[in-house]
Amino acid sequence: MNRPKSVDLTALDPCSLYTDEVKTALGVRLVTPRDPLPDYGEGSKTCSNNYEDPAYSSSIYTLLNGGVDRLKQTIGEAELAAVRVAGYPAYVDKRDTAAGPACDVYVDANDGQLLLVNAVGGFGEDGATVDGACERATGLANAVGPVLATR
Repeated sequence: MNRPKSVDLTALDPCSLYTDEVKTALGVRLVTPRDPLPDYGEGSKTCSNNYEDPAYSSSIYTLLNGGVDRLKQTIGEAELAAVRVAGYPAYVDKRDTAAGPACDVYVDANDGQLLLVNAVGGFGEDGATVDGACERATGLANAVGPVLATR
């Protein structure tokens, strides 16, 4: 795998990726640790943020129970668009959910592990779109990717 640096996500606090520079550049208002999702493996962590613009919110998750191969099986390879994020191989999944338009960016940070950066729109705000969610998710992923590479 062609990564700038493999990062063991078991020791990573995703909230630590939100540097002051990242917050300022993206208009991030509030960063909050959240309960991990059991689906993402033992020891996974979650951190969410709100933006100055209330139409979207984002979260960063550490997925510890499978890498790209598992991702392609669970989401379906046809649903995933391959991109690069701060030099890392990554996969984008756009979708409409009951909660609103959403976009997931899975960053291939380490063998068998993924950093998931997502954005969700809606929450009663008109004008939120899947493309808008993807702008937020890819913007956040590209901002935290260089921070990840320093870990």
